[in-house]
Amino acid sequence: MLSTELKSVIAFLWTPSRRRLSLTLEGDADAAARRIEKGLRLSKEVTGGVAGRGVKIRRRPKEAAVRGIFSTYFYGFVQEDGENCRLAGHFQWHPVGRIYAVAWIGLSALIPMAFLVAGAVRGTAESTAREALPYLFPVLLPFLVTGMIYLQRRRDRPDEIAIRRWLAALKDDGEEIETESATPAELEFTG
Repeated sequence: MLSTELKSVIAFLWTPSRRRLSLTLEGDADAAARRIEKGLRLSKEVTGGVAGRGVKIRRRPKEAAVRGIFSTYFYGFVQEDGENCRLAGHFQWHPVGRIYAVAWIGLSALIPMAFLVAGAVRGTAESTAREALPYLFPVLLPFLVTGMIYLQRRRDRPDEIAIRRWLAALKDDGEEIETESATPAELEFTG
């Protein structure tokens, strides 16, 4: 059995992002999954895979704004929706990228604590602020790491937009893409 703390960390790493997409496709779910798989094989812009009704899509490395573990992926699932079907999913980093980011945030919070403890142990009543300053610089590390992660997420928006456009090309004209996203209006793409 997993401990509660470990479960909460796993839930944090695997929780879908707020950048979501819901797309209505014609036909049944299995046919739509096959159509997506065929589109992925023929595409020069995106790559990915379909396993059953599960879909994982990313931009090809040559086309991508961000490469490696921080590249944006679309994780989705094709489900029945009356006469048609719906592709519902979310955009986020690869799981290894999310684990790496969480590890860096954790370490960036732990390292300053060690410096603060060392400064407190070494400090005396006669210590001045100038002597304490070197121990306070590492306190800025969590803010630096958080800022770097924020900038990385901003850099991957062109990839998300390209994947959204590619997915919009799969559907027939006249249907709408519903998005639930906490991102700016430029990502609220409707085709």
